[in-house]
Amino acid sequence: QAFKTFKREIAVESVVQQTGKTLKFKRILAFESTEAAKDKEVEDVRLTNIHYMNKLSKLVKEVQAKEELAEGFNMIDFEQLKIENQQLNEKIEERNDELHKLIKKTRSTVEVLTHVKEKLTFVQEEVSSLKKKLEALDGKEGKVTLLI
Repeated sequence: QAFKTFKREIAVESVVQQTGKTLKFKRILAFESTEAAKDKEVEDVRLTNIHYMNKLSKLVKEVQAKEELAEGFNMIDFEQLKIENQQLNEKIEERNDELHKLIKKTRSTVEVLTHVKEKLTFVQEEVSSLKKKLEALDGKEGKVTLLI
């Protein structure tokens, strides 16, 4: 503020060389407003520059970090990991095939077991029926022997 006042005092006392007259107050105000606008523009550009410089430094750090990571990871290592991954995928496929075979075998075993249970039930009922007939025949035979 003091500097602005100082500049205004100098501007009021200054004389135009061509005419020898002092500057008009309107002209001084126009110079001051132009200067204020330029100062504001410089401030904005400086802030933008600082922002971009910070952003640039962050990006540079990220790139350096990625390069350091990439240095420890050679193409040979990548190929080795790729081969190991393929081998593991093949093992998984083999295990899945074995699993499907076991599932099929289990299904067929369950079907056979169910059939055997049904047959057992049928045979037990048949045996029970035959026992009843045998008892009935034994009872008739006992009557026949008593009659004789």
